Amino acid sequence: MKSYKRPWYKLKRTWIILFFLVFMGLFISTLPPELSRNISYLTKAYSEPEICEGALSIAKTDPTVLKLLGNLEPLGSLDMLNGSVGYSQSGDSVRITIDVKGDKHIENIRSKMDVLAEKINDKWEYISINIRIKKPEELKQTIPILKK
Repeated sequence: MKSYKRPWYKLKRTWIILFFLVFMGLFISTLPPELSRNISYLTKAYSEPEICEGALSIAKTDPTVLKLLGNLEPLGSLDMLNGSVGYSQSGDSVRITIDVKGDKHIENIRSKMDVLAEKINDKWEYISINIRIKKPEELKQTIPILKK
């Protein structure tokens, strides 16, 4: 009579499932409570790309930006992930920080565009647009593009 031996994972299936559920519970409990709100803000900002694209087109015309960074490159699909997005409770105003790059290839330059916009009559109106050059240290400054 031949004996059939079950594989080890079938013998330990209950313990593996229990360990996985405990691990997932611990992982989820360590996530920050604002994570779901931040994900929804990011999703909403991706669905309204005209906010960032409009601000970028305004910033492209600034002579100081052209002198320091050159022509600003179009925004990539993942650039917003490196920044931050925050909407008001009613969803009619937004504050976005996003990485921007120019075509002048300055080594290790890091610059960000800060946009504050408000929705008036279903159209985004810009309250302020700033470009911050963070690195290198000798170029560090904030360039005000628009201020209302």
